Amino acid sequence: MEIIKWDKSLEGSVPAFNDEHKFLVKTINDVYTLLKEGNRDKAKQLLVEKVVSYTDKHFKHEEEVMKKYGYPEEDLEKHIKIHRFFVRYVVEKLVPQIENGGDKEFREALNFIVGWLIMHIKNMDVKGYGTWFKEKNIQVPDKMADI
Repeated sequence: MEIIKWDKSLEGSVPAFNDEHKFLVKTINDVYTLLKEGNRDKAKQLLVEKVVSYTDKHFKHEEEVMKKYGYPEEDLEKHIKIHRFFVRYVVEKLVPQIENGGDKEFREALNFIVGWLIMHIKNMDVKGYGTWFKEKNIQVPDKMADI
């Protein structure tokens, strides 16, 4: 089951980031499937252990790459602030909501994460740094470890 369907609108000019976004989408879809099947504890564990930790690593990778290739400082600072807000909001608000609430609260938290992620990828990543990297003809290495 999918709560997010990957399509071209989520694809930017940096293949490494596309792969990372696809991993996040797949993992969120796995969380959704587990929740729909009644495996709430496994869904919660996957969300907390994989989605939250991987998202933080992915954000740091994006930020490193943007710094390395000279992404405009003002846009970079804005992007970093948005990343930090999301991680803080998920850790401080949504994870406790999931842990202390029922299925309804879990679904609401998951819907927030899905909506935020789609909006962020399309508007900040694809249209933001993705366009900038493409215009500058910058080729980014394929993996986090390559940076």
